[in-house]
Order: sequence, then structure tokens, then C-alpha cells
Amino acid sequence: MIKDKNLRKTFVKEALKNKNYLSYRTDLALFKAFISLVVFILIYFIYLDLILSLLIAALAFAIFTLANKINVDSKSEKGREILINKVKKNYFSSKIEEINPNDFVMLIKLLFKQEGYNDIMKKGRGLYLAEKEGYIICIKIFKLYDGIEVEKLDVRSLLTFMGHNNIRKGYLVTTGSLSEDAEKLLEKFKDKFEITLLNIDALYDLADKHNMLPEDSFYYKKLYEENGTISKKNVKNNVLSVKKLSLYIPSAVFFYMSSIWLPENKLVIYISYYFIILTIINIIYYLTHKYIKKARIFFF
Repeated sequence: MIKDKNLRKTFVKEALKNKNYLSYRTDLALFKAFISLVVFILIYFIYLDLILSLLIAALAFAIFTLANKINVDSKSEKGREILINKVKKNYFSSKIEEINPNDFVMLIKLLFKQEGYNDIMKKGRGLYLAEKEGYIICIKIFKLYDGIEVEKLDVRSLLTFMGHNNIRKGYLVTTGSLSEDAEKLLEKFKDKFEITLLNIDALYDLADKHNMLPEDSFYYKKLYEENGTISKKNVKNNVLSVKKLSLYIPSAVFFYMSSIWLPENKLVIYISYYFIILTIINIIYYLTHKYIKKARIFFF
């Protein structure tokens, strides 16, 4: 595995889904600093001991730093699994799309052999029979272009062949999807025939199960090459977000009240002013963009 900070950020972003990475990390840091200051002020207010207050606040800061690291590591590991699986599936799908029909058939035969099916024989165009544990199964293969569906007529032909040859179990392998009528026909005869659909996702699971895919290091390298950096727009959207009001407003109130309890500490009131200014800027920014958006809809 490639150890890279930007790659680790990519994993965390994947676990966060729609939440901004910079906003997530900033919130953790701000929350840590906020709690440490709260601890400092409370201890100082109770014991009036500056050294004790600093020590306990530093301990709280260290504990939350460790907790944040565990949180981020957990997100990174979860995102790594999600993203690597996504990249592997996309890579597999692209390779399946590139190979010709004959090579695709060879791949399907190999997958079925890995599953324990023997004596795979061709019985028609894209139609094969195989044996496992004394039972004969039918395999129908469709190598389709993107957007093309397996039609009702194709499914009807498969069911007719299976009925004439007294075969109950079959597999419908396709790179596309089933049409609505084809799905209804399979549903209609599900009590008579056991048809398993093997689409791209199912084929990927089989290939992964039998270790037919490249090593994870291959996908890490692709991610490393494609990984981007944080833009100025990300920074702006992180600070100017109406969601941050749930943090800015309580912080402003807390530090303002703390300045009343500890009038000799001028720093506390300045911190309160800082959060008040951020709150006002966020409200103005939100209302301005909301008005502009409504105006655009009205005129266009």
C-alpha cells in the first residue's frame, strides 16, 4: 500500500460521502480547542488556580487529539475499503467492455470451472451445458454493448430449450440488463425454472472470489496518480457554510458569558467577537446566495 497523506484524505472523503473533508477536519480541531478552553475556564472558575487549569486543559486537549486520530483512522479504513472496491469494479467493468465476445465466453467458462462445473459443451449461439454433482445446468451468455437489454424473446428461447431438455437450473450471463418484459417472463416461470442472473456485479464477485483480479497495490497506484488536492473553493465552502452556525453561535454565547464571569481575561471576549463576526458573515453569505438563486430562477 502506498503511504501518502493525500491518498489518506481521499479515503476519508469517501467515508464522509457528501460532507466536505476540510470541513470535517476543521470541525474536529475546532471542537477539540473549544472543549479544552471550556475545561480551562471551568477549572479556573472553580479553583482559581492557573497552573492546575492549564494542566487539566492540556490533558483534555491530548485526550481529544487521540480520540480525533482514532476517528480519522477509522474513517480512512472504511473509506479505503469502499473506494478500492469501487475502483476494482470500475476497472473490471472497463476490461469486460473491451474484450471481444470469444474472450468473454472463455472467461465465463473459466469462472464456472472455478465454481466446480465440468464438461462445459456448446449447444447453440451463446448457449452451453455444464455438469456439477450429477446435475446438468444451462448457461446462456449475452455479451452486449452498453444500453442494450436482454429481450423477452431471448429469455423465452432459453426457457423453451430448458423445458424441452428437462433442465431446471440455469444461468443467464449478461453484460447488460433485462428488459421489463424479460423480467416479467422470468418471474412468471420462477416456480418451474431456477434462473440465476449473473450481471457485471455478480461476475466481479466471482472473479474476486477466485483471485482473478490484480493485487490491491495496482489500484492504490491508480488512485495515487489520479488523486487531486484541496482547492480554494473547498476552503471557502468550508468557512462560509450555514451548517457551521450550529457551532459558531453556541461558541459566541459561551465565550461572551465567560468574559462576564472572568472580566480580567480580555482574550475570551475577543474570541467571542470572532465567532459573532463569523456568524454574521455566514448569515449574510447564505441570504445573499439564496436571493441570487431565486432571482436566477425567476428570470430564466
